[in-house]
Amino acid sequence: MDFMSVASAFVQHYYTSFGGGDAARKGLAGLYRPESMLTWEGAQAQGQANIAATLTRPELADIRHRVSTSDAQPAPGGGVLVSVTGVLAVDDAADKPLPFTETFDLQPIPGRPGGFFIHNQVFRLILGA
Repeated sequence: MDFMSVASAFVQHYYTSFGGGDAARKGLAGLYRPESMLTWEGAQAQGQANIAATLTRPELADIRHRVSTSDAQPAPGGGVLVSVTGVLAVDDAADKPLPFTETFDLQPIPGRPGGFFIHNQVFRLILGA
């Protein structure tokens, strides 16, 4: 497995979908499974439906990410650990970018060679930087 290619394709897909409007963002739900867990600014959500509800909250309706760095490492069980940093703009406030960091633990989908799901995800704004 080329973990760098997996990470690169994932980052491109995730952030394009996140900023691609309501339907595209709702499509991200397919990246999660019942055992998936998201920690978003300290609040935890587990399972596909709960995570999708967190990511589609009205206050997150208009967010644009600009990825600065993306690093990857192979993880146990054939997974890929992905760490992303960048800035985001809320409600087209590009003049007030907010730095963020996000980490993903991608794990192979059982029975689907080459397929991955998000097992763990942690998102944090970097405030006071």
